[in-house]
Amino acid sequence: MKQRSWRFDIFLFFLLFFASLIIFRDSLSTFFVQDDFILINQFSQNSLLQDIKNVFGLPQVTHWRPIHNLFFLIAGNIFDKNYVGYHLLTFLFQIGSGFLIYKVVRMLTRDHKSGLIAGLIYTIHPAHFISLFWISGSATVIGFFFLVTSFYCYFVDRKIASLILYVISLLASEAMVVGLAIFTSYEFLFKKEKTDKFLLTITGIMSVIFLIIRFVFFTPKVTIDVYQLELSAKVLNAIKYYLLRTAGFAEASGDKIVSLILFGWLTLIILLLFKSLNKKQNINLLIFSIVTIIAGFSPFILIPSHLSPHYMNVSIFGFAIIIGLALKQLRPVTSFVFLLIFLGISIYNINLTKSNNWVFKRADLAKAYVEQIEKENSLPESKLVFADNKMSTSQEAYIALGTGEAIKFWFKDKNYRMCFTFFENCDFSQNKIFILD
Repeated sequence: MKQRSWRFDIFLFFLLFFASLIIFRDSLSTFFVQDDFILINQFSQNSLLQDIKNVFGLPQVTHWRPIHNLFFLIAGNIFDKNYVGYHLLTFLFQIGSGFLIYKVVRMLTRDHKSGLIAGLIYTIHPAHFISLFWISGSATVIGFFFLVTSFYCYFVDRKIASLILYVISLLASEAMVVGLAIFTSYEFLFKKEKTDKFLLTITGIMSVIFLIIRFVFFTPKVTIDVYQLELSAKVLNAIKYYLLRTAGFAEASGDKIVSLILFGWLTLIILLLFKSLNKKQNINLLIFSIVTIIAGFSPFILIPSHLSPHYMNVSIFGFAIIIGLALKQLRPVTSFVFLLIFLGISIYNINLTKSNNWVFKRADLAKAYVEQIEKENSLPESKLVFADNKMSTSQEAYIALGTGEAIKFWFKDKNYRMCFTFFENCDFSQNKIFILD
């Protein structure tokens, strides 16, 4: 029996991998862009001691996320300029999360089919596109992987491991602190009089200590200024934005027919949910899922000036549980048709997004500049002047090339100097100047 279980687990892992690859395959060919260059330079290919100091020390170029920074230390030293490797490593975290969701939801629902559906829905959800197409967007992917692993260990009564993994998830992405709400809601909804108050207390204390350390000692003022919390009418727009992303609607304005198909699909899911609420267990599962979705919105709805779907990993987990709960009532063939429809919608929405999203535009721009510089093959220590040109403005080049860190990373032996005309007065009197125009 155990051998059969292991075989199925291996089969499921590869099923999730190939299902995700069908939708996000083009991420493997997406070039580095902006923060990618900065983080690779900061956390890899320096001396090992310097890299470790940068990973765990005070933040200099990014947020204090040691586990996410460690991702760049490891990936940068292994893959160097091979961006496919970085994307594949992110894929492994993503598929790992989908696989663990299958395990967790199967235990939550006591139903194998619900777990399988939830794992698939999470894995093929279109809101993951930035997390998988933008290497630097992997913080929430990695953080959620450790959070759902923590939840799984909690289920199998490995509480010490669960607490350790929860802390690791926080060190990958501070957004995973909402895991406290997930643990708490599960305890009160399903365990009631057997609530493990000691575990919740320890988890709460660790969460508070982490938040104090993270935001008092390891968050520069400039970060606080950029990511300001606000209570205004914009929050309502942020709620709408994240609800639509969690439900699977494309970020870009898209085909009304596809949106109507998704709307109809969701309507049928809601009707199936109502049909399932004849059991107390299912009602508690629905409440737990809604709590998880709402928790996943925090604190992002209070930062309406920085909207992005890649923050929604936790909310998509709650959404996946709901779909698993709804579709488990149907026959296997009918459930499969529902999954195929969602798969088709995801493929369409990702293709639609690719033609509109900043990640793809800036990645293509960064690649074009790197290829042009390679073609020119200027002498070492030449000065590269980025002026407004047919490819982009000087400012767009500055952003796409990670404030110029792309040149240091890609042409590390050339020692090129750089000047961007949009904010610098470039000196054209020096020798060895190459103007990108």
